[in-house]
Amino acid sequence: MPAPTIDIDDAAAELFTGYGTEAAVARMMSGTLSMRIILLRTLIAEIASDRPEADDAAGLSAAYGRLLELQRSHPETVQALLAYPHTGVWLSRVLHRARAEGGDSAAVQAIPLWADLGYLGWLAAAGTMASSAGGSLRVVVRDGVVMLPGIGLARVGAVGEFGHRELRWEDGSIEFGTEAGELIRVAFPVHESGVAWRPLRRLRPGSGEPEVLFDELDPFRYLHSDPPAPLATDEIDTWRTAFADAWRLLRHDHPRYLTPMRGCLRMITPLTARPVAASTSHTAYHGVGCVYTTAPADPCTLAMSLIHEIQHSKFAMLTDQVLLFDNDETCRFYAPWRDDPRPILGLLHGIYAFFGVTDFWRVHRYADCHRSMLSHTEFELWRRQLAVAIAQAQGSGLLTATGARLAATLSAGAEPWSREEVPDQARRAASEIMTAHRTFWQVRNRSVRDADLVELTERWLARTAPGIVLPPARDVDQSTIPERHRRLHLSAQLKLNDPAAARTIARPDQPRGDHAYLAGEWSAAVEMYALELAIDPLRPQLWAGLAAALPKAFPGNTFEILEYRAEVAAGLLRRVQEVDGATDVVELVRWLSPPSPTTVRPGTTAPSNR
Repeated sequence: MPAPTIDIDDAAAELFTGYGTEAAVARMMSGTLSMRIILLRTLIAEIASDRPEADDAAGLSAAYGRLLELQRSHPETVQALLAYPHTGVWLSRVLHRARAEGGDSAAVQAIPLWADLGYLGWLAAAGTMASSAGGSLRVVVRDGVVMLPGIGLARVGAVGEFGHRELRWEDGSIEFGTEAGELIRVAFPVHESGVAWRPLRRLRPGSGEPEVLFDELDPFRYLHSDPPAPLATDEIDTWRTAFADAWRLLRHDHPRYLTPMRGCLRMITPLTARPVAASTSHTAYHGVGCVYTTAPADPCTLAMSLIHEIQHSKFAMLTDQVLLFDNDETCRFYAPWRDDPRPILGLLHGIYAFFGVTDFWRVHRYADCHRSMLSHTEFELWRRQLAVAIAQAQGSGLLTATGARLAATLSAGAEPWSREEVPDQARRAASEIMTAHRTFWQVRNRSVRDADLVELTERWLARTAPGIVLPPARDVDQSTIPERHRRLHLSAQLKLNDPAAARTIARPDQPRGDHAYLAGEWSAAVEMYALELAIDPLRPQLWAGLAAALPKAFPGNTFEILEYRAEVAAGLLRRVQEVDGATDVVELVRWLSPPSPTTVRPGTTAPSNR
């Protein structure tokens, strides 16, 4: 890693643009390493004081001593070990576990704390091996394996075995003892793979470019689900080809993202062996530099995932070292790309990441491989969503002066994109998606108490004006949301701009009105949504479809209540049905909406506010 040549303020300012330089990333990474050292010292002090038996069994203090010795002779090696993405994940996990041992899950409790602490010895062993021609060390066996970060994984015992093994190495080989007294000997650094030894593979983007580790081995990689089975040779070859092609695409079309990526991307962890229909990716907050992603369907998808996730890594370094906001756990915000409310940290993370995604589609929609209406819709949708989210952050009242500068810089960077042309069909699709999702989000995540609906119910039954101040809403407890209310599938179908294609991704549990709406049968869609609302008046997917269909079925009418207070309409419909039976939902929505389509009643809360 090159020595940082700029101070923290200048480095942060570089990253505020959404891009950044290698020097800026190096400076921020230097701060991340300093924080990891502090956490590591804290861990060692707490374990030595509170759990000396775990310290002794893990060889924790001894491993730290070896790293200090190595630091004096090979500082660049220790720096690389501290910058290793899984080092951060491991540190965060074991610190949390050591401080909350009694609350661990059964699965975690099956692994002794000292075995988890043994990772530091694995790091020390890997660093010592890289710096000396031969030697031996005692290392922890965790669940039957020994991991040498950056090198490979040895299976030296049965699943469920925890203990110790003597690790020996000399120029040309590594040797482990097994439970049965046998020896496992593998060539080193030649990467031979077998039943007992799996080397860590590498992806090479091209001549003169840094190698990237391909890690499907480390026990401390951050997975949300079961890991895939070991990848076959042809699957690895597919990854290598896709990665090299994605890197070329980034170099040609997105050099402003590739430049900081060179200083940040250290590792890719596969989430699947083969591509899946709904590709996903993520990063670990404490694992800066690792991108977790499903197998790439094509190099373009991988290139976009790399931009997206490295944006998250860059922003994680920013939030660790620069005060961007005053944290308030009670505030939740509307992020147009999420179905659930987000805290200010999550909102800003999304803004920074999707700044890169928007820029990707801005450029890539003209590429031969993705020159389609869907690509134009992606760009149009993301730029609208980004603008809404930035406005949320700027109006939150939680940004510090530095955070406000970040939001203003990103807003200014995205402003020219608003003037780029897109086809009318893409504009219409993006508008429909935004309308449907905003309405869905309000009904899913906001509710009005029955006591606050009494007056409005009486006014509706008497058909008098609803009044200028609507009742307040409160946040819904996310754990109480029924499963069938959680996801809006209509958005993905609208994005396709093709009814036939939309039918291929239809879900059995979707509202019947969605099918009519996608077929262009607006009146039939409204009728179907109304029929289902009579049964389930709080189902957010029905209100989303209704919000999109009503203006088309009744042109010239205003249904603006669904734009900014859909939860009031949903709550009132439910309340009216309870006290008076079935009612005309179209008339109710029209009655609630103001006479002018641009009027927002005083005392109401728009969905773009917290």
